[in-house]
Amino acid sequence: MVEAMIVFPLLLTLTFGVCEYGWLLLKAQEVANAARHGARTAAAAEATNADVLNAIDTLMASAGLEDTGYSVSVDPLDVMTVEPGQPLTVEVTVPTDTLRLTGMPLPIPANLRSSVTMAKEGQ
Repeated sequence: MVEAMIVFPLLLTLTFGVCEYGWLLLKAQEVANAARHGARTAAAAEATNADVLNAIDTLMASAGLEDTGYSVSVDPLDVMTVEPGQPLTVEVTVPTDTLRLTGMPLPIPANLRSSVTMAKEGQ
């Protein structure tokens, strides 16, 4: 009985820690997918910044991340000005304080960030 009282809290902590890190890994993958989808949209020949933001917003909403206070940055600022073959970068950043599953005090990064660079397509 004494052994169970010692081991049970450790196993419970380990279980919650694995759940928390697994949840954050899932959310990191969803953020990476949103950045990739945004970059793919931006790389299209006729894409506008509104198209890019709409594509990211749609994917973030389907992942349940629409209310996380995420931010999107596009470089260069206007995707319409990028010449075919030139690179453009889309970055999506989500603060992790809105993503906590268990609330355990674990060392995690302040933000989940994904950046994707693609070449602009021609006409």
